[in-house]
Amino acid sequence: MKRILKITGYIILGLIVLIVGIGVYLNARYNKANEELIKEETSLSDSNAFFYQFEFENDSISEWSMLPRPKKVIPEKGQFRWPQRWQVLSNEPEAKDWVPRLLGNGNNEDRSEAPIKFIKNEYLAIEGYTLRILPAGIEIMYSSSAGAYYALVTLHHLKIQFPEIMECITVQDEPDLSIRGVMLDISRDKVPKMKTLKEIVDIISLLKYNHIQLYVEGFSFGYPSFKELWEGKETPITPEEIRELDAYCKERFIELVPNQNSLGHMQPWLETEQYAHLAECPEGYDIMPMRKMKTTLDPTNAESIELIERMMNDLLPNFSSNKFNANLDEPFELGKCKNETLAEEIGIGQLYLDYVMKVYHLAKAEGKEFWMWGDIIGKHPELLDMLPKDITVLEWGYEAEHPFDLNTKRIKEQGLDFMVCPGTSSWMTLTGRTDNMLGNIENAVLNGLKNGARGMLLTDWGDMGHWQYQPISYPGFAYAGAISWNSHTSRNLPLKRYLNTYIFEDKNQELANVVMEMGRSYHFEERHLPNMSHNFMAYQFGIADPVLENTIYSAIEKKLPEFVGEAFIEKIKGRFENKKMFEIEALNKHLDNLETELNVHIDEGNITATNGNNNELRNELRNGIEMVRLGAEIRNYGQQKENWTSEERIFHLTEMQERLALIQKEHRRLWLLRNKEGGLDRSMKPFQNLENQINNLLKIEHGGEFGKQMERMKEKLISGGANWYLEK
Repeated sequence: MKRILKITGYIILGLIVLIVGIGVYLNARYNKANEELIKEETSLSDSNAFFYQFEFENDSISEWSMLPRPKKVIPEKGQFRWPQRWQVLSNEPEAKDWVPRLLGNGNNEDRSEAPIKFIKNEYLAIEGYTLRILPAGIEIMYSSSAGAYYALVTLHHLKIQFPEIMECITVQDEPDLSIRGVMLDISRDKVPKMKTLKEIVDIISLLKYNHIQLYVEGFSFGYPSFKELWEGKETPITPEEIRELDAYCKERFIELVPNQNSLGHMQPWLETEQYAHLAECPEGYDIMPMRKMKTTLDPTNAESIELIERMMNDLLPNFSSNKFNANLDEPFELGKCKNETLAEEIGIGQLYLDYVMKVYHLAKAEGKEFWMWGDIIGKHPELLDMLPKDITVLEWGYEAEHPFDLNTKRIKEQGLDFMVCPGTSSWMTLTGRTDNMLGNIENAVLNGLKNGARGMLLTDWGDMGHWQYQPISYPGFAYAGAISWNSHTSRNLPLKRYLNTYIFEDKNQELANVVMEMGRSYHFEERHLPNMSHNFMAYQFGIADPVLENTIYSAIEKKLPEFVGEAFIEKIKGRFENKKMFEIEALNKHLDNLETELNVHIDEGNITATNGNNNELRNELRNGIEMVRLGAEIRNYGQQKENWTSEERIFHLTEMQERLALIQKEHRRLWLLRNKEGGLDRSMKPFQNLENQINNLLKIEHGGEFGKQMERMKEKLISGGANWYLEK
């Protein structure tokens, strides 16, 4: 018995020594990393040199406010006075519906009337038109019904800007790109209501878009064959709603194209008991630092393609479009687990291609044109020569520096059609990245045109909870629509005036400036992060020790080549190598000015937003500002808490606690105005985690000194451990 006790004592002592040793090592690791961080911060500048800045040329206030700008405008003699009634002369049966919808009807008391005559001209471009506004009436020449409709859209804009009388003109116009599309993410928790989707369709229709996709992964579409997986848990868009939206889009010459991810981004399916066995990595894979996920199907399991076929059979019949976007992007785990040996034998590229061809044949059997993202073939260019020539490749990239020129040349040389796909830069930022958005879209469209792009698809994602509010994406919608129609205006167009006049309906012409300057909040951060902002990521990390935060960002930087490739990382490495000071005081002043400007003009009652409720538009923008402000406070607390007294820490924690409570309550309310409820609780989890953390820290600060010291020791050990794990 004594021997057993003696051995047990040695084991316990050994464990104690081991634990103490680990603690000493991690503490030393922390101290070393902290010293390096302090040394680095003493040399930081306040330069914005590595933050891309986009500048428009002179925009005269005397010019038209409409977008897209017509290609050619010829002055004519005389003036035209808008009538109260229209005499529609057309062989297009729908014209009698278009005219009142776009130009309005007068009252019965005013008898003024003018003819609007539609004349077919097959020599014009497919979507082109000639519009003549003459003293006696209006003539529209067109080749297709779409061209006639776009002429009316131009008239709609002119009637708003010149509501009573205007100078007579002839407009000759046609688009640069044949496909001008928007892709809305409805799968990262936020599924819009039908009213919201129709509002967006109306907005992009007036910008002469002709294509829209709703990005589907997981259960954002109500698959009839899989009701047991989503019914009572999610609130997806239904087949009936898709058919209704399809008809609504067709009336506005917009093609609603089915979209469904078919290899990667399958996490919601792989989390179910029925389909967990189809994961390439059943135990998950470290996609990002300390974030193990399973998102990719096993491409060699016959049940994987059977699942995709059943999903397609549920989805595709609800669309009148002859296209299908199978996505097939970002299969992060491909060849990492179950198929590791096969990938070593035939290569990741061939493993991917073999699966792509299975989905391709399913789409062709349904008579669909096959579209897919181009990120994997970008990493494996040898696949370009092996793809069927009737595939359309979607070349995507969301930074201003993305190599659209190089990548699209390579695709075109292989005889493949392609689309350029920039983004609104709204996601994972809270209020957008305005300058990056403008540069990214211009880069995509101009190089797409140069190299023969079929069109442009503007993406509006919602990664990590889809927290940004809808108006944050409007500048991107307007700019991309404008230059995909008329690319020569990329640096000379009235973007703010268009937003204020036709979307926000702001008589003071100020609200667009608020929205676009909200999208410059990231300029006050230390780095221009790709695809995200520091203040957004603060909610994901919570209140973090500076060593831990810096370690995570260093790990993200090391992981990025896996996502975007070494060549692109070389183009943006200056963003990481030239870190600057976090300018929290300047940021708060910037936000104060925007909030003041926002409140003054809305309180004057001079704004009637497109959504019919100017107060709610204000509340969306105000809550977005508060979210940026709190994100900055979270980070500032983590960086400064050791320099503060306990009383000061309590003050800052209490202030954050109160601000967070207001943000959460308002965010939940605003979400439900535009969107369905399913996914909201899941999206709110980082808010709730932060709330719990703040409450716990307040409890510690109100307690004794021993508890505070233990909390600090815990922080240092966790940060030291993360530093060891992520940098080993």
